[in-house]
Amino acid sequence: MDKDSYSLVSSKHRKTARPIRPDMTSISIEKTGLVFRGSEKAPQLVNAAFPSVVESTSGELVVTLNIGKTRNHAGVRSYCCRSTDGGETWTSPEKIFEPDESLNLVSTGIRMSGTPGGELVGFVNLLDRSDADAPTTNRETGGTVEREHAIIRSFDGGRSWSELEHFHPPIDWKCLGEPSPVLALSDQRWLLPSLTRLNWQGECPFGLKSFVMISEDRGKSWPRATDVFNLWPEGKVTWEQKQIRLTDGRLLAVTWVFDAKTNRNLPNHYTFSGDDGDTYLPALQSPLQGQTCTPLALADNHILCVYRRLDRNGLWAHLARIEGRSWIPMAEKILWGQTIEALAGAGDSSIQHQHRLQFGYPQLIRLVDGGVFVVFWGMEDGLSVIRWFRLKVSERINGDKCVNLNG
Repeated sequence: MDKDSYSLVSSKHRKTARPIRPDMTSISIEKTGLVFRGSEKAPQLVNAAFPSVVESTSGELVVTLNIGKTRNHAGVRSYCCRSTDGGETWTSPEKIFEPDESLNLVSTGIRMSGTPGGELVGFVNLLDRSDADAPTTNRETGGTVEREHAIIRSFDGGRSWSELEHFHPPIDWKCLGEPSPVLALSDQRWLLPSLTRLNWQGECPFGLKSFVMISEDRGKSWPRATDVFNLWPEGKVTWEQKQIRLTDGRLLAVTWVFDAKTNRNLPNHYTFSGDDGDTYLPALQSPLQGQTCTPLALADNHILCVYRRLDRNGLWAHLARIEGRSWIPMAEKILWGQTIEALAGAGDSSIQHQHRLQFGYPQLIRLVDGGVFVVFWGMEDGLSVIRWFRLKVSERINGDKCVNLNG
């Protein structure tokens, strides 16, 4: 692992990189609002989490989300909301599907994205909640309940959805994580980032690693997988990897890293693939100290990341430029929660304590009009809500010309 992979202006690019100055780059908040806020009057629709967002071919914003009495309740279901006015107003949540509970109770999750052809595709997780009172994560071992996976599709901007298409992952293990939506590289080739987790007893024969499933038939089957981050031999766990395609054609993968030996979070790591996910380079260390980091590709190999920061409070946006394998920071801005710590109460941020998180899972897209739209979940007045932000990202060159980096 290259520990010297970044600097404010890396030595490799020091002669050509522009110095970082506050007046040269900017991340500005244009608007914010709520997608969904629950109510105690509707006990099944109180707390929401894990939103995904797409701008449909008709120009509507479509958000999928999970809602239940609590974020960890056995009755959590997956819903869809839509907006025709840029997020100012939203439809009431509409349930996407009802799981089969003929054998056991099931809670559901969904991670949704768009495809080049305009289809919406949801990566669905069906969690075994046979013990309805038990959490999804064992507070002693860090293991999780078993789950099954499926794909669900919408061809009309989220108004209706297909039947669930169950599939078998290429790794024979029922305790896989669900960090990201599908990344559709082309009409046929799709990637699905995932990770191995411990089972309820605290065991996993594969080690705790992040990998990507590969489909060549638009998600109908996922016959093979490639390791993306495997730091488990060093005692390090990689959580919630996210992947994007940079403007130079490479894939960039980013992950949050936890040292299981010391119970400490490490700086986010990143890596690249130059062959559409068949192989990935060794991991590098980024300058970000945070969790659940989600990148968005902008013009000229710029990236905008939104993440739950650990060295400071709140949800932050971070603008950087990728030059070669170097990560060059350019600007940052707090979006939400300046007085809110990542975890409520004392304790480390191991998986056993994630039920005390106060915000997370940001997802962001570029809008057709050039803006950036961000959704995430956060605790506001005792409820877990889905909030959105509209951002503008620009870079000032030679002190006068303002270039829109949104592409």
